Amino acid sequence: MNIQMNIDTDYKLDDLTLIKYLKSVDSPFLPKIQEVYEQVKDILNSRVQHVFPNYTLHNTGHSFRVMEYMSKLVSDYTKLSELEITILIYAALLHDIGMAVSEEDLNSIKTDSFSFCEVKFSAMKKIMAGDEAKAMGEYIRRIHASLSGRYICENLKDKLIIPKLPTLDFTRELALICESHTIDDYDWIKNNLRTHEVRGDYSFNPQFIAVILRLADILDIDSNRTPYSLYKLIAPIGISDEEWKQHFVISNNEKIIINEKTKQKKIVFHGKANNASIHRKILTYINWVQDELVKATTLVNGMPAQYSLVYETTPEINIQTEGYTFSDYKMTLEFKAISSLLMGEKIYGHRSLGLRELIQNSIDSCRIRQETENIAHEFGQDTYQPKIKVILDKEKNIAIIKDNGTGMSMDIIKKHFLNIGVSYYNSTNFLLKDYSYKPIGNFGIGFLSCFMLSDEVKVMTRHYMSKNKYLIELEKGNEWTSLTETEDVVFEGTEVILNYSNFIEVFENSPQKVNEFLCQYFLTDGIEFELINKSEKKIEKIVNPIILTSPLEKGLMKIDFQDYLKDIEGYALIKNRSNFIRNISEVGFEEPVYKYDDEDGFIKVEDFETLKIDDYINGKEIKYLSIPLVESYCENDYINGMKFTDNDVDEVISKMDRELTWISVIVPKDYQGSLSNETIEERSYIFDKLSFGDLVEIGHSNSCKTKSFVKTITLFEGLKNNLYLPFDKTDRDSDFYYWRKPDKRKELFMRSVLIKDFRFRIPISASIFEINTIVANISSRKFIPDISRNNIDQNSKDFINYVIGKTIHIGAADILSLGTEEKSTLQNFIKTFYNEPIEFEKLN
Repeated sequence: MNIQMNIDTDYKLDDLTLIKYLKSVDSPFLPKIQEVYEQVKDILNSRVQHVFPNYTLHNTGHSFRVMEYMSKLVSDYTKLSELEITILIYAALLHDIGMAVSEEDLNSIKTDSFSFCEVKFSAMKKIMAGDEAKAMGEYIRRIHASLSGRYICENLKDKLIIPKLPTLDFTRELALICESHTIDDYDWIKNNLRTHEVRGDYSFNPQFIAVILRLADILDIDSNRTPYSLYKLIAPIGISDEEWKQHFVISNNEKIIINEKTKQKKIVFHGKANNASIHRKILTYINWVQDELVKATTLVNGMPAQYSLVYETTPEINIQTEGYTFSDYKMTLEFKAISSLLMGEKIYGHRSLGLRELIQNSIDSCRIRQETENIAHEFGQDTYQPKIKVILDKEKNIAIIKDNGTGMSMDIIKKHFLNIGVSYYNSTNFLLKDYSYKPIGNFGIGFLSCFMLSDEVKVMTRHYMSKNKYLIELEKGNEWTSLTETEDVVFEGTEVILNYSNFIEVFENSPQKVNEFLCQYFLTDGIEFELINKSEKKIEKIVNPIILTSPLEKGLMKIDFQDYLKDIEGYALIKNRSNFIRNISEVGFEEPVYKYDDEDGFIKVEDFETLKIDDYINGKEIKYLSIPLVESYCENDYINGMKFTDNDVDEVISKMDRELTWISVIVPKDYQGSLSNETIEERSYIFDKLSFGDLVEIGHSNSCKTKSFVKTITLFEGLKNNLYLPFDKTDRDSDFYYWRKPDKRKELFMRSVLIKDFRFRIPISASIFEINTIVANISSRKFIPDISRNNIDQNSKDFINYVIGKTIHIGAADILSLGTEEKSTLQNFIKTFYNEPIEFEKLN
């Protein structure tokens, strides 16, 4: 829909307070201001809204209102220099010009060839779930202030000059002022803009102008900015829709008033709201205004009097509700209670897992830097080598976890490290970098676990692209921190310094326990990982590779997951277990075997060749009875056991399992549905021609009851009556696959960190091979460990077991020595039980 977008221009340029003042003093800056306005007005009034039809107005009407707010925000604009007023006007007019993106730039952005910005549009599109319009809007919103600065430098330098001194300009300062209006960190303003600049006979304060621009910009929220008729005409949806509604709630144009008692200025909001959700958003916005006002007044403190901002920093809120009741109460968090919860053993388990959290932070940091360094690496340069060290210094009473990873900038420290629960790795800034490596850090609380290791913690860090090092000192249970900044280009990465006595106590005062912990919990491929014990002058390499380095034991065969999967590395070791079944004698019943049917009754099987296996397969199963016989040599022990357990036959059979004689009773498939676990005693019958007495005749004590147990053997048919593949079904709650026995390693890692409570339970497993070892490392962010990082949710468990199970069976079909019919049967088995496609499979 094409709409003429200049309907929000109630002000005229000549009506504006600051313009009228410059006219009153016959300022020589006015002609150039008029020229710039003529150059950009159509861009602001047409192009911005053409590119972003659903966004709140960023036209000249918005610019003019920002100028008016500027004139009211400052204590007395007549005390400012003409150049300062001129730059205020330019800043109001040009701060959003970057939203008017040209078609050429739009095309470059869409094709990831926009050299002005390192962020790729494809990464933004991925974050926005493929919604191109939404992704483009967010992309431009994030960089539009920088684009405004670029526009100023490239198109207006010849106009931003000092009268009669055309070689003197203020282009750079104006560009930075406009760029600053979307940057969260006031330190950026202090570091990039000065408080005193001189051009010819004029001086100006760029920091002050930047502060006034920020305040004036966020105060432009009312029905002027979002006329209701325009809101209804465009009918925006999504984020923009909420933003437009937000603007429309505020009804007062005059937001800056003077408190007659205190003579301080204050900001006031009046309005109505008929939607509690929008009301909450308005209060969030007003909190933002308050935070901005506090930061602004703090920054200008100490500046000369003409730059003072005498304000009550808490805005007055007068919003009437319609159709609902709104309270002044809000949820708050108590630092001690929350930090105690998040740093305690209730979440992580053993206190030693605090070290796991610190090391995985180091791994993430090193892997991210490694990827960045590899991209920038040039021939002949040293290759970056990730390094992690755990240093035990008993003499100085410190334990240090040190890495040479990315380190932290001041921005990361303030927004994420000191902001509990706000993970840097989940931030848009990080996600837009679109790294191949996916960090394991997710919740933004892991560092608190360091207090399970030490009551006092120091962190030294320097971002590898910065020259400044930061020392942060923290204390358990205390929310206050100290932060010291120094220049140090030699230090790199991050050091976490703990109290040695606290730390080593967690590991039973044994450095060897620290070594064992590190070797168990982390994969070390590509990382130089050391445990340094200074008091013993001992350096131990921590080596736990995903790559299998030792020769295979006889009979073992390796399946490399990377041959079949993406984002999952590792291997499984298998060995032959049993053959395919061609007749019933190969099924593997407990000996001796008896058969029963109504015609022949209960008889011992002497010749399996007379039996057809298909007569005993019901679907894919053979059900049969397994019965323990109590023979004379153990009769007294059995009877005493029954007395001791109050006739608990199950408990006695369980305890005497190895002393009893077990028989198998097979029945034709038509009988198998009636089989059940039941106690067998004198005068009881299993079938018409199979009774307790029949068991006595083959050696069972006539004084002891016993029990029948239904057993199931599952078979997959290859060739009827000729070839069957035995297999096992694993209940998710069973312990079919045992955990960390010395000779059987079955471990799941995520981004090189052990998920200690995960169990491999392959859902369907062919019995012709035994799975000896599984070691898998998942790099995909599809799977997120729970908050303890000890486990994952049940759906993820099931999916991972399915993926690994399918891969092992495909690998087995490739490496086992099978005949043509046997291999075909195994492949059909895979198609039957592992037919679901998985996103991690490599295409052949």
